[in-house]
Amino acid sequence: MKQFKFMKIKNFILNLIIFLVTFLDSKSDVDKYKQFEIKNVPSIRRSDLPNEFTDDSFKTVDEFIRKTANLNFECVIYFDYITGEVLKCAIGKLDEVILNFDIDEFKGKHIASIHNQPPYVFSPPSAKNFGILMRNFEDFELIASKNELWIFKSKCVDEKLMLELNIASIELFNSAWEQANTLDLNENLTDDYCDFLYGMFISIYK
Repeated sequence: MKQFKFMKIKNFILNLIIFLVTFLDSKSDVDKYKQFEIKNVPSIRRSDLPNEFTDDSFKTVDEFIRKTANLNFECVIYFDYITGEVLKCAIGKLDEVILNFDIDEFKGKHIASIHNQPPYVFSPPSAKNFGILMRNFEDFELIASKNELWIFKSKCVDEKLMLELNIASIELFNSAWEQANTLDLNENLTDDYCDFLYGMFISIYK
């Protein structure tokens, strides 16, 4: 009888622990993002953003840059670039973040996204960042890297252009990497120079 009571108590405690762990982890990524520390780091000016962005959305972008500076994982928010409201957030791992959404979830909103590039990731956009060309609800994609803010504007769906940019970005990165390695620099300087060259190549690509 004592053993039976002990087992009941043990099961109750185990179930309570499971409930508490689940409850504590049930906070949405938006809630977790709101608790990120706002760091005193360099950010952007209001004039760095497209004219379509309001003062409220500038505050949202500025806050994101300060919150995600030097994080060792990626984070993305979707926000309304008129009201500045954060609509959705996903917190990822290492150099990847995935955000799931319904097709009509952002109907009637003015959608932009921004995600950070961790310090150990190359600053310029990679092939996967051109996915905005397949999302007809998203007008702007911003990438906050360690040295730059990259801004894509696309108000149409263009799969052909996306595939072209995917291929071009890979080729341009390979070209930058080859050129950087010909200088026989140390590993860190080679990475920095490759980062610079790749960014220059992709920003003037036509």
